[in-house]
Amino acid sequence: MKKTILLLSFIAIASIAAPDPLPETWAYLMKGEEKYFPARSPITDVACFSARIDGDGNLKSGQLSPPTLPGARPETRYHLVVTIPWNSTLAHIFLNPDLPLRNRIIEGIVERSKPFDGVQIDFESVNKSDGTAYLNFLVAVKKALPKEKLFSVAVMARWAGHKQKNPTDAFDYPFIGMIADRVIVMAYDEHYSGGGPGSIASLPWCEKIYAYALGTIPPGKLVMGIPPYGRGWQTPTLARTYKNREILAELRERKISPATDWKNGGAYSFAETVTINVHYETLQSLKAKLNLYSQHPIRGTAYWRIGQEPKGFWVQQVE
Repeated sequence: MKKTILLLSFIAIASIAAPDPLPETWAYLMKGEEKYFPARSPITDVACFSARIDGDGNLKSGQLSPPTLPGARPETRYHLVVTIPWNSTLAHIFLNPDLPLRNRIIEGIVERSKPFDGVQIDFESVNKSDGTAYLNFLVAVKKALPKEKLFSVAVMARWAGHKQKNPTDAFDYPFIGMIADRVIVMAYDEHYSGGGPGSIASLPWCEKIYAYALGTIPPGKLVMGIPPYGRGWQTPTLARTYKNREILAELRERKISPATDWKNGGAYSFAETVTINVHYETLQSLKAKLNLYSQHPIRGTAYWRIGQEPKGFWVQQVE
């Protein structure tokens, strides 16, 4: 309870920036992919992906300073994106204030962010049991950063039905909306690599996410994510772990003679026909999402990521 009270007291005195009348266009840029930055675009904010926290709490990889992008506008802002591995146990260790890594991580973020205009926290593997620690971590990072740094948080896609079933979910939109200067809602991966095939972000799905975000995040801070990419699924998925009896059965059924030796064990191969199911975004589907998110005065949109978009996408945005 004490931690929650501290969190609320900070939120109560936190200043809320006045909405900018000009819409923002955020775009994520991977280190090494600078050549894909468009010559002409409406991009106002480049999210440099990413400084990754390792098991010792140190920031590794990513940009050390804003990249030189010939196509960028002079007033473009650059943000350091900080990520962690997809590992809920590590997330717990990183966020727990009673463990030693939390302060080291915050100090590292402050130091690494000095040449950037802002910092974005993109932690996606946070369990509901670590929700309070996560929110307090965001508060601590915000307080540690210089006031002129823009503080943004990327959050997993949520909708009313999901929150009803998971009321203690770590991604508490109202609280995060009070802490951060911008909230980037990752409205994509409706169907993801670990599940079955389907749309990356169908319009009806996006409508649910958008409605929930509008009701829980201040519009002057809300940035809706849009996916220019596609994804493929393989059926059947052949990568697997074998029991020895399964190997013997397969060798019999396929009439295979394996290669064996005492140093390396056994090995064999066979051909299999698979079906690849690909879903992707088009100029029309991206425009439909942009039109949806333009229905209400939110702060802007964010694209994951530069280099994945259809040909002519950025040109279309500036015409």
